[in-house]
Amino acid sequence: MSPVETNRLLAAEVLSALHAAGVRTICVCPGGRNAPLVLAAAAAGPSFEVVSFFEERSAAFFATGRARRDGAPAAVLTTSGTAAAELLPALLEARQAGIPVIAVTADRPRRLRGSGAPQTIDQLPLFAAAGLPVFDLDAPGQLGALPPGPLHLNVCFDEPLVDGAVEMALPARGPAPRRTEPWMDEAAARAVCADFFGRVRHPLVLVSSLDGEDAHRLAPWLASMDCPLYLESVSQLRGHRNLQEFSLHSGERILLTPECRTACDGVIRLGGVPTPRFWRECEDRPVLHVSRVDLPGLARRDPVIPLGIFSALMDSFAPQAGGYEALFSRDRTAAAQLAQILHDEPRSEAGLVRTLAVRLPDNARLLLGNSLPIREWDLAAPRTPDQRTFFANRGVNGIDGLVSSALGLAGPDQPAAAVLGDLSALYDLAGLWPAAQLDNPDTTLAVINNGGGMIFERMFRHPDFLNAHDLRLRGWAEMFGWHYGTMHAPDEPWPEGRPRLIEVRPDADATTRFAEAYAALWR
Repeated sequence: MSPVETNRLLAAEVLSALHAAGVRTICVCPGGRNAPLVLAAAAAGPSFEVVSFFEERSAAFFATGRARRDGAPAAVLTTSGTAAAELLPALLEARQAGIPVIAVTADRPRRLRGSGAPQTIDQLPLFAAAGLPVFDLDAPGQLGALPPGPLHLNVCFDEPLVDGAVEMALPARGPAPRRTEPWMDEAAARAVCADFFGRVRHPLVLVSSLDGEDAHRLAPWLASMDCPLYLESVSQLRGHRNLQEFSLHSGERILLTPECRTACDGVIRLGGVPTPRFWRECEDRPVLHVSRVDLPGLARRDPVIPLGIFSALMDSFAPQAGGYEALFSRDRTAAAQLAQILHDEPRSEAGLVRTLAVRLPDNARLLLGNSLPIREWDLAAPRTPDQRTFFANRGVNGIDGLVSSALGLAGPDQPAAAVLGDLSALYDLAGLWPAAQLDNPDTTLAVINNGGGMIFERMFRHPDFLNAHDLRLRGWAEMFGWHYGTMHAPDEPWPEGRPRLIEVRPDADATTRFAEAYAALWR
């Protein structure tokens, strides 16, 4: 069989396997070595959404957004060499957040590994830090049904790579692709719960990243208890009407108070690894972990109960009532004072984040950026029920790829939005590239431009950490044809057109006054 025919059959087999695995979107980064895959993806276009990229890191983060949006795997195709290596950040996020992204990297023939030939590296261990299964393919017939992602397909192509047109016919989608088997059965999960509730009478419940289905299942159980709930926005439950009575409303600082330490003798963690810094102090506390990913998020290797299994047995367990009066009293007092500070400082960073929460579409898929944005949203946004779905890249908590992840959430059925920091935006300037290919322009990016990494100013108070700058983002918006506006105050008008970029410019003095007043609540 000639190399061209081998390449054609091998590419067709890979595309067929992706289709059978439930992939809906393929992010294509065209190159020379992956030409057989690029042409096969183009020929299979009616069976997939094919989005083209010139930059692999952004493509991979876009794929994480698409996989989250659709609840289905997404694939990213690259050429060989450093192009393949660019996928690592997104695949680390995918692994730790449980997002089914499939990396398909083209490679030079196996005989060239270790030779120093152009665009040739050993690609098999590229994603070892993410612990991905690797399939090294160089001929048809080596690939069966794909396991649930994330995973890595490394496909070796010899020259000549292609010759003429490619035809690709895929069948209608068959049975649902395989799902990940839970790592713990119901009997073991019941035993872990029984041990925890036998030792812990007054837990604090931290609810972090959940999808809408899990949130819906957990809400009645949470509403049936009277223990304190710390509900992050990404829990999809922060504004739930039936959970407000026992929710903590004054921000994450309440978790560090003597009232909280005295009232709570353990922690129930539902969903992803929590955002509050308090989580890092849970190493010496009893913790019940419930998640879709088998990672405890702490140094000690506690068992993690699969969310689906916990949903089936949670009604058998409930904490002891009462004992939280002092904690709830301090939280109510601090929450009222927080509301007053936000009212007094509307031009502060937190005040403008509160305005964003009011003005962004109330049915958007909304990505919250790491560093300060997600924390300020959880602190300042009103707790009103709406139809938003919240997302964040909290697997590894990086600031790279956030623009791309947000665009991956866009779709024809709902608006998409993101609240990001300025360094996050600068890190992913290429992220706007695919917007012109998408079928829904209703996207709003709000970038909080405070002149650098201000979270480090709070942490270290040393200028070398800030990456201070005086950049403006209008040119970025104009380069990609986006509508541009600024927001210095709550009532400043936004451009009506979409897609749009809103550059949020907080008043530095107001932000300082807000931070000092809020800190004073906890002294």
